[in-house]
Amino acid sequence: MLQPHAITFVRHGQCVGNAQGRVVGHWDSPLTPLGHTQAATAASLLAAEPRPVALVASDLQRARVTAEIIQDALAVPLFLDAGLREQFFGDMEGQLFSELTSSSAGGTGHINEIRWGNGESVADLYGRLAETLPRLMQAHPGRLVLVTHGHVIQVAMAMLRGKGPRDVDWFELPNGGIVHAPPQARPAGDAAPSS
Repeated sequence: MLQPHAITFVRHGQCVGNAQGRVVGHWDSPLTPLGHTQAATAASLLAAEPRPVALVASDLQRARVTAEIIQDALAVPLFLDAGLREQFFGDMEGQLFSELTSSSAGGTGHINEIRWGNGESVADLYGRLAETLPRLMQAHPGRLVLVTHGHVIQVAMAMLRGKGPRDVDWFELPNGGIVHAPPQARPAGDAAPSS
């Protein structure tokens, strides 16, 4: 049974694809100079908080490099995990948002169940995180900092608040943004610890 965790999420710094207005997903786009600055700012803010037991990042370079900058400030172990990768957008990746059409979606139905560009749906991402988050929480008992991607953070926050994949609260999250999960957070469906 998972114990309650304090989890802090950090969105990676701006990458080249973000700056160009492209669908990024699994496309391995490097950080821009601004992205490096955003990562350093996040590192400075996190250094003023209680020290985590570990830092875990998506293995995509924009998250990994952001996490390496944060690791320098926190002096904690850094682990990479492909389970924290951004939602995969299939054929849409690398395309400019301005070039997308309604036919880019790749299906019909509830918007969070559409496999965009024949990639992953939000529901697919939710399922991936339902495996990833408990595994990370079990491997690293204590406060965690997870450096990852916008959709991952938004879907994970819904999950940790007990919401399903259709009930994600989409919120504005800038590059380098920090989000704290509720201190008693655990993935939806995980039983509360017995007293």
